[in-house]
Amino acid sequence: MKIIDKEAQFIIPAFFCILLFIFINLNKFFLVTDFSYWSSNLINQPYRIISYSFVHKDLNHLLSNLFGIVVIRYCFINLNLKSIFLFFYLIVFLIPIQTFYLFIWDNFLFYNPNHLLVGFSGIIFGSFSFILLSSIYGKEYFGSIYIGLKKSYEINKLMSIFLFLGILYSLFPGISLSGHIAGLLSGVIIFFL
Repeated sequence: MKIIDKEAQFIIPAFFCILLFIFINLNKFFLVTDFSYWSSNLINQPYRIISYSFVHKDLNHLLSNLFGIVVIRYCFINLNLKSIFLFFYLIVFLIPIQTFYLFIWDNFLFYNPNHLLVGFSGIIFGSFSFILLSSIYGKEYFGSIYIGLKKSYEINKLMSIFLFLGILYSLFPGISLSGHIAGLLSGVIIFFL
């Protein structure tokens, strides 16, 4: 397997986040809120289901999520990942599941129809929880696709620390606890499906 094939699953989402950051935050063609998750407009503007995950409010937000992608790459390599598409698959499944959780919470549990959020961190948290469970139990297949993830005590410790610190960080003002929890739960659901 060529190195570029293995790396594309991490480079392409990172590149897309950077490209949108330049297009939206630096060129000011659009506002960040034009692409954010907005619970009351999700049905009327379904592009928001995907767009909010790749848009970031500022450079620190973008860099912290890009760091998350680097951590995911490191963990997958250390778990002996055999698939060149697993991170793509996770993104494709995490986005609708976490969006569903957020939509239900905002519209039926907490009645917060004007909840706005952006960023790749829901996918990061979902991937982290998937990696944590993989490091504990191993994960040979994703559906019918062989991924060959092995158990790893070191990755288990690393993911436990990152998830614990991430949830603590989510309690600070301006950070989306619900987005992070939705991502985390989505990763758990995907692992067991």
